[in-house]
Amino acid sequence: MADQIINFKDPLWITAWLDTALRAEQNKYKKCPVLRDLVPGHEAAQAWGYVVAGYFLVEESFKALLYVRDKYVPTKHSLAQLFGLFEADDGDTLREFYTDYRETIGGAVGRFPYKTLNDFLINLDGVPNSRGNDYVGSLDWRYFPIEEKRGQRMPTVSVEFLHEIAFGCIRMVEHSNTRRSEPSRYTHSWRLRRKRVKKYHYWLTVRMNSDGWDNLGDRLEVLWGPDYRGRHDLILFEGERRKQDFAEIPEEHFFLPIVDKRQEIESFNVDAGLQSIGVTRNSPPLDDWTSE
Repeated sequence: MADQIINFKDPLWITAWLDTALRAEQNKYKKCPVLRDLVPGHEAAQAWGYVVAGYFLVEESFKALLYVRDKYVPTKHSLAQLFGLFEADDGDTLREFYTDYRETIGGAVGRFPYKTLNDFLINLDGVPNSRGNDYVGSLDWRYFPIEEKRGQRMPTVSVEFLHEIAFGCIRMVEHSNTRRSEPSRYTHSWRLRRKRVKKYHYWLTVRMNSDGWDNLGDRLEVLWGPDYRGRHDLILFEGERRKQDFAEIPEEHFFLPIVDKRQEIESFNVDAGLQSIGVTRNSPPLDDWTSE
């Protein structure tokens, strides 16, 4: 690899500062969202700061990943060109972050017109400038308040998707440095699952302190799903072993009873259930059910 022109920080600090910057942007956007307006320019002016920062977060997270992968980082580039330098596995992982977010976020954000990460990046880059050595998309946004656009149209931008791309890429940079926490376990689907797991914990605490718990036998319980990929929240009970999973329901060569608990989970009232066995949410857990 040729010597880097850019003098990069230590990967530990790269991860820390990118994470900090991203969280700050997400918090600002949550507290002061862009409001819909009949005048498109007014919407763009509201979004201006978030979009400009989002462009930089995506660019810098891309460069950080290339750096920790020992790849040369060019100083002149488009976002699509940087992404094209990724290793195949890294590209696939980041595409999954994008696709998964689009499939699971719902609402207007989930209807974002660009179905693939590649198409979104090309849109963000815009067209080449008059000299052909740069792309005008980020510049059109950066100078929007005072200058006319250089391309035929402004890139279509979602702040949420900019943040999700940066988040996924930062997780990949972190994993490259620490080898902990596979990035694929941080997609939006997995983050939503972690929220559901909290309710499962309370639900199972109540069940395991009820009569007849020990007589249920080996089984696979379905707690939630399916999602857009056919995955369910599952718990396998086999002997003394309990294993939770987020996967498709096994079909071939699976001989244990499959018990559907989705409706029971949906109707479970956490506070009433805990009170029925004399504990509250703040009580120490009575059992660790999350064994793998």
